Amino acid sequence: MKLKKFISLALALFLSVSAFGCSNSDGDDSSSKSDGSISEEDYYNGEAVDTGWEWGNVQIVGGGFVPNVLYNPTEEGLAYCRTDIGGAYRLDSETGEWVCITDCIGGDDWNLMGIESIATDPVETNRVYLAAGTYTSSDGAIMVSDDYGENWVKVDVDFKMGGNEVGRGCGERLQVDPSDNSILYYGSRSDGLFKSTDYGMTWEQVESFPTTGGYVEEGYSIGITWIAFDKSSAEDGEACQTIFAGAARTEGNVIFRSDDAGETWTEVENPTHAKTESSDGMKPIQGEISSDGYLYCTFSDKAGPSDARNGSVQKYSIADGTWEEITPDIKYTCGYSGLSVNPSDPNMIVVTTLDLWAVVDNVFVSFDGGESWTGLWDPETRAENYTIDISEAEWLDWQGQLKPGWWMTGVAINPFNPDEIMYGTGATIFKTDNLTSAESEAINLSVAAVGVEETAIFDFVSPNANDAPELYSIMGDIYGFRHDDVDVAPSEHYGDFSSTSIDCAMLDYNIVVRATTEDYGTIFYSTDGAQTWQEVASIPDKSLISSGGTVKLSADGSTLLWQPGISGSSFYITKDWGETWTECTDITGSCLIDTDKVNPDRFYAVDDGKFYMSTDGGESWEKIAETLVANFTYEVTTDTEGDLWIAMGNGGVYYLDADGDQELTKVGTDIQDCSCITVGKAADGADYMTLYMLGEANNEGDGVYMSTDKGETWTRINDDTQKWGNVNDVISGDPKTFGRVYISTNGRGIIMGNIKEE
Repeated sequence: MKLKKFISLALALFLSVSAFGCSNSDGDDSSSKSDGSISEEDYYNGEAVDTGWEWGNVQIVGGGFVPNVLYNPTEEGLAYCRTDIGGAYRLDSETGEWVCITDCIGGDDWNLMGIESIATDPVETNRVYLAAGTYTSSDGAIMVSDDYGENWVKVDVDFKMGGNEVGRGCGERLQVDPSDNSILYYGSRSDGLFKSTDYGMTWEQVESFPTTGGYVEEGYSIGITWIAFDKSSAEDGEACQTIFAGAARTEGNVIFRSDDAGETWTEVENPTHAKTESSDGMKPIQGEISSDGYLYCTFSDKAGPSDARNGSVQKYSIADGTWEEITPDIKYTCGYSGLSVNPSDPNMIVVTTLDLWAVVDNVFVSFDGGESWTGLWDPETRAENYTIDISEAEWLDWQGQLKPGWWMTGVAINPFNPDEIMYGTGATIFKTDNLTSAESEAINLSVAAVGVEETAIFDFVSPNANDAPELYSIMGDIYGFRHDDVDVAPSEHYGDFSSTSIDCAMLDYNIVVRATTEDYGTIFYSTDGAQTWQEVASIPDKSLISSGGTVKLSADGSTLLWQPGISGSSFYITKDWGETWTECTDITGSCLIDTDKVNPDRFYAVDDGKFYMSTDGGESWEKIAETLVANFTYEVTTDTEGDLWIAMGNGGVYYLDADGDQELTKVGTDIQDCSCITVGKAADGADYMTLYMLGEANNEGDGVYMSTDKGETWTRINDDTQKWGNVNDVISGDPKTFGRVYISTNGRGIIMGNIKEE
């Protein structure tokens, strides 16, 4: 995911425990028993309501940044991964697919979908913790679960998290003491080190910790980057005595050591980094302690994941207090980030380079404690030492430039199978199945991200023909797809340009159009179902394309309407793919434009509460209706000429028959809110298309609702375990399949609902 810029706020101390989404903790004593148990009344019961619908994703497989993957060291098959804007996932060991464990987070708490850190308990493996917070400008929380993430208690804290900020590949900042698992530590970005002694339910600042960090990169505080425990320092039943923590500082030592269970701390002298011949300027990105008494640490001059130009890998003897540099011998300068030490074989270490864009990032494995390294590619000859299977997500072959990854900030060795590592990239997760043979044969890489759907969706459209693709979409970073089968990841994406709007002709699904913003920006059209694209001949005013805007096609695809994304601008019409344009000056700017899906000559525009219609292909316009509400959205039915459905927010739902009485008619008697509305295929025996909305009806809470009786009654078809975080006001019913609806999210991909099969 591309980093969004937000201003960091000052962080403070823990305040309270509160209820959230799929838990009902009210902060009383029952939620923080000394044994860490959580009473049933503190949890939402975790049982999904049977609405008759099942929810999943349109398959893309990956699509966004996965900063780290973690295996639980004591339960075979248990693994987690975190994303920067799309929540956290647990691996289903039977299917090999990932399951999102944060879908109970709703829109009010969308900020919690960016995961700064995960801690999986090595003692009671059912316990898992999240440091949840996308941006430090909004509230974060520590999420506590004692059932593998099925249910959560939200612990409200005032120290913030930056799951989608600079430095999100550092870590892990949140850790469980492996000898006394009631103890957790969290290294914050601005306020220092925090400790919990009751399984994460309350937190106190570690006053003796000597620094808050202080280093700021691109406007973001980085703070304490990781925490590591020396398990050998613990006596039976007691906490680990020796603890290390890294902190990003502008000067001075950057690693700190405690030998009395965190009561006091001393500075560890910085190592000398051979490439810079200096002990200063490096940030400790990740740290891990081996079973034979060494602290391994990756360093970079930048916290990343971008702009790292130098770094090293270092090995510190806990007993002797001495450093040894073990950086792989390559002629290129780059940072280092990902780090994993095999708990069963302390001489097996894996590290990743950071930001080696000029060549390609690398994964190195050592079987002798860092004396020698073998990489995915040879640092001297640049010969590839890997094979790569992307059959699960063929679009990763980015226009013939398939790579083993970039933004490879986290890597993990499977503690039960050293042939397997998993590492996250900017677009997917890769794994190996023969790593221990890396010195004698090519390393096998394959996609291991099935179930992870971490894309920011901008728009989509479902064509109305049985032989048509099931969906056209546009999204951040990976542009968009034609889905012939929504249950299969496409083989390629559109490429080249990020888009703001997409549409297809309902009478000819092969004609597709999208507005783009990258570079100088333009409009592309396709006449072969989004398999190839052409640029329109011209843009009437290049100064208006910077924001992309909205594009719509007439029902037969012969006419293109474009509303620039600039406030106050007119909209334009072309009938010859941009050879000539007509500016629609009859209507003031900032219109919401659309086209009839049945009649190619009928268009609609809404401005300041006024509805306009053209029945002659945009030659002339007339006002047909007006409402006092200025801000709303509307949808044109797919199979009925002249029918419009309007989402009025807390004003409810209205229907407009533009081909009849042209009166706005409120429908439904118990709608509390409607943020957007769409239509889909009619139910068997119904004489009108199915309506879907995001909103609330029948006082049943915010959710997804359906009506099969033209909006008179509504049924909720999701439950509170399925909220998907940051849901956008973009929704589309499938005109070909009754009961199927698509929902846009910012980080959880395209959510898809279907009627359960009996």
